[in-house]
Amino acid sequence: MFIYKPNDYSNDRVVWYGGESTQLHYEEEATDGNGCPMWTDIAVPTIMGGMPTGVSELHAELVDYYNYCQTTDHY
Repeated sequence: MFIYKPNDYSNDRVVWYGGESTQLHYEEEATDGNGCPMWTDIAVPTIMGGMPTGVSELHAELVDYYNYCQTTDHY
């Protein structure tokens, strides 16, 4: 699992869960019925250009998608 959060105080993030998945998960932090924190999927796109071949390329995909979600209506 790889996670991109711009800082420790962010209540949103982008995650790639690993394996053969080609999906990025834009998630927001919420609380469950008991008040415990949990992450909720807001948008889950498929990486259209195929899976990056290296960690630095994957990190760039996570950052790009996070920034995209900040500037568009991703719901």
